Amino acid sequence: KQRLSLCVGCGGQIHDRHILRVAPDLEWHAACLKCQECRQFLDENCTCFVREGKTYCKRDYVRLFGTKCDKCGSSFSKNDFVMRAKTKIYHIECFRCSACARQLIPGDEFALRDGGSLYCKEDHDVIEKSAQSTVPPSLESNNNNNNNTNLSNNNHSSELGSMS
Repeated sequence: KQRLSLCVGCGGQIHDRHILRVAPDLEWHAACLKCQECRQFLDENCTCFVREGKTYCKRDYVRLFGTKCDKCGSSFSKNDFVMRAKTKIYHIECFRCSACARQLIPGDEFALRDGGSLYCKEDHDVIEKSAQSTVPPSLESNNNNNNNTNLSNNNHSSELGSMS
């Protein structure tokens, strides 16, 4: 007894000689299996990606759902080297100080501030000093007595990191 196959794309019965099966249980007519975005036919010559029951060609899947650089917003290719800071990920060429635009390299100390802005240690220190000079005098004297250099213990939301 042959089981009945229904096409996910059009809902009709599949009587074709060949059934395209995507993921473990999605079956399609060859003419119905298309990318949801560009409508390109997806067959043995085009990689098919499935997300929430919808099919995509590789190009559209990466564009819509792939990891993107937190600086430029572009996707990564498989050959790209990346830099990470906490949950942020950057192209190597995008991993630069927001103030002086110097490219940060492994071993450099840097700060990741609110909003995801990166700063080299020198520019971060300048920002911290200018922020402290705007603190009321009664609070400033407390800050001067605290020799703790861990930036995460300041009243400012930033953290100093070192790349390795």
